[in-house]
Amino acid sequence: MVDNICEHLRKLSVESCFELSAFRNGWSTWKIEIQNILGPSFDESDIINLGDHLSSIFGTTGKAGRSQSEVSGGGYGWEGLICWYLNLNMIGSRAVAVRKISALPSSLRDSISVNYGNFRSNTESDITVVIFPAVNEFTSDKNNLTITNRGGRSIPLTVRNKYNIKPILERLAEIHFDRFELGIIQCKTNWNDNAQIPMLWSMIYEANSFSNRAISVGRNGYSISDLRHFTYSFCTVPTNSLDNYTQNSTSVNRVRNLTGGNYWGNISSNGIASSVKEIFNNNFKSAFSPNQRTTLRNSLSEIASELSYFDIS
Repeated sequence: MVDNICEHLRKLSVESCFELSAFRNGWSTWKIEIQNILGPSFDESDIINLGDHLSSIFGTTGKAGRSQSEVSGGGYGWEGLICWYLNLNMIGSRAVAVRKISALPSSLRDSISVNYGNFRSNTESDITVVIFPAVNEFTSDKNNLTITNRGGRSIPLTVRNKYNIKPILERLAEIHFDRFELGIIQCKTNWNDNAQIPMLWSMIYEANSFSNRAISVGRNGYSISDLRHFTYSFCTVPTNSLDNYTQNSTSVNRVRNLTGGNYWGNISSNGIASSVKEIFNNNFKSAFSPNQRTTLRNSLSEIASELSYFDIS
C-alpha cells in the first residue's frame, strides 16, 4: 500500500478513536465480538457486513439504569466505533473519516460554517468523511512530495521527526478546494431525542438562499456549493427497541430526506433505515478505484502489519 497522505491521516484518525476513554473501555469486549463475527479467515465481504452488526457489538457493553454521564460517554463510544468501521472499509481509498473537526484544513471548516450575523456556528459534525482529489499529492508517497506555501517556499515534510501533516493539508486544500468532497455524519445513540438536529442542519445546508441576509453558509470565500460533492447523514444505534420504528414514525420522517441518508448499525429496513454498510456506495463511491470491494480486497493482506493499528488481528 502506498504511504500517502490519506493513509497517514487514516492512521491518526483511528488512533484518536482509541484515545477516547469510552471507546477504549469498550474495545476489549467489542474486539472479541468483532473477531467472532469475522471468523479466522475474513474477506472484504465480511468487513463490509460488519455494518449489520455494529449495534449488537456496541450493545455488549451497555448497562440498564445508566447515569447521564455514562449515556454521554456511550455516545462518544458509538462515534468512535463508527469512525473505526468507516476507516476500516475505506483503506486504500481516497476517503478518510475523522472525528475532530479541528483535524480538517481551515478551508474545509470554513465551507461548512453557518453564520448568523457576526455569530459563527459549526454543525454538530460527529464525523466528517473527506474524499481527497485524485491528484498526485494525495495518491503518491507522502515522503516524496514537494509542497510550497503561498510565498513559494517549500513546506518541510517533517518537524521534530513527525510528519508535518497540518500545514501540508492546509496548503493542498487551498489549491484543490473545489475538487474535495465532504460527508458529515451525525452519530447518536438515541434516535428519538436527536432526530430533529440533523433534520434542521440538513435544511440549512440544502437552502440555496435565505430571506434573512444575516444567515449564510461558508466564510472566507469557501462554501459547500463550491465543493465537488457534499452530503449530510445520520447514523444511530438506536438504544430504543427497533419495534418502535415504522415508516410513519416521527423520528423516521425527520431524517427521511437527508442528502446523505439515514443509517443504523443493523440490517437495512425498507423505509426506516439503511445498514451503515450502504453509506459507501451511496455517498463515497468516487473514493474507490476501481470499486470498494476490489480496493478493500487488495489492502486486507496488510491488516496484521501496516494496518495493525485497527487492532483486529
